[in-house]
Amino acid sequence: MTACLHDTGRDNIFIGGFMCSGKTSVGSELARRLGWTFTDTDRVIEEQAGMTVPEIFSILGEPAFRRYEFAAVAGALEGSRQVVSLGGGALVNEELRGMVLSRAKLVILDVRPETVLSRAEKQKGARPLLDGGNVRALMIKRRPAYSHCHIRVATDEFPVSSVTDRILEDLYGTAAVLWSVESPFPGITGRDRSPAAAGKPSAPSWYREPSVPAHPQGTLPRR
Repeated sequence: MTACLHDTGRDNIFIGGFMCSGKTSVGSELARRLGWTFTDTDRVIEEQAGMTVPEIFSILGEPAFRRYEFAAVAGALEGSRQVVSLGGGALVNEELRGMVLSRAKLVILDVRPETVLSRAEKQKGARPLLDGGNVRALMIKRRPAYSHCHIRVATDEFPVSSVTDRILEDLYGTAAVLWSVESPFPGITGRDRSPAAAGKPSAPSWYREPSVPAHPQGTLPRR
């Protein structure tokens, strides 16, 4: 069944799924087509922590990262007309998962283990929880977190544009959408498939700093 944002009152789309499933690429393309803002929660966390995600894991530990993550996702839910890319482990938190499902459209991008390994090979060191060849075990562990969603799309063999088309078709019944500044929702058009102006990544003003241990003074420069 085709689901429309204006039927549910939800005007935020959250993109979830395992690492290397294409959340950032698909999310930014979806936002570009809709004319909405794109937010990558990992980038929000890095800006607030003053260090990269791998550095947060190494210096502060995963529990501290998850506190930053909770604050970033909860804050994003307060916005509107956004496409939000979630970290691979964000939906493992049951409370956070429930918040996203009840207040936004959740799209899960499915990916096979071999695809993850192939894509991760090009980004060595950027995925802390993948450093150890534990992809399959981690995917099995996280499977329940990805089991509930509004839309599910496989990304292994499809380009970003095709995955985005599929999401738009499931949301609006067509991949041809045209943004109108007069309306809070994208208009449907069967003729004009040209995208609207892109929503650019930005540092949201809604972010609330979580309570986490400070990293050692002078260990890392602020970014």
